[in-house]
Amino acid sequence: MLRKFLSLLLLMPALAIPASMSAQATPVRQAVPNFELYGGYSYVFSEYGTPPGGITTHGMNGWDASFKVPIFGSFLGVKGDVSGNYNNDNTPNFSPRSYFFLFGPQASIHLGKSTLFAHGMVGSAHVSSNAIPSLRSSNTLAVAVGAGLDAGFSRNWAWRVTGDYYNTHYHQVSGINHNVDEVLNSRGRISTGPVFRF
Repeated sequence: MLRKFLSLLLLMPALAIPASMSAQATPVRQAVPNFELYGGYSYVFSEYGTPPGGITTHGMNGWDASFKVPIFGSFLGVKGDVSGNYNNDNTPNFSPRSYFFLFGPQASIHLGKSTLFAHGMVGSAHVSSNAIPSLRSSNTLAVAVGAGLDAGFSRNWAWRVTGDYYNTHYHQVSGINHNVDEVLNSRGRISTGPVFRF
């Protein structure tokens, strides 16, 4: 009995060596990459007019693209975001095109192949092409705060759904006293499309 036990003890290291070699041969699964390139469809909710009356809410279809660079590993990065939106309701003398150029931090949490994130960005917004008769073209400060989900279907590819609170303050000068009115101010954006991670 003792002889069998000792032979078993001597045999165990010999069995463990091939097992460890096969474990080393198996590639270690890498985490989701932290660089992100995104492009997709966006819909912006906008308002035109001044309170208490005269407020008109409408939506604008468009596109959105962004690029994120990691700063502190997978948790924190810096993102640049560019988007364009276009009014298509065929209203005479009201065919605005708006463009946003934004930059700011993004915090992310990886959940397997998927990623939850939140961002806050500031930058510039530009509106052009007959927005209203007294405002042909204008630039203003823009702020976007939002969050989203990248639903991963592979290590490098995911599908993004995100929502943002947009804040812009375009103005027009009107009347003899040159009253300043806020016009075409965005209140929100939803966006969706593919994300390439590398």
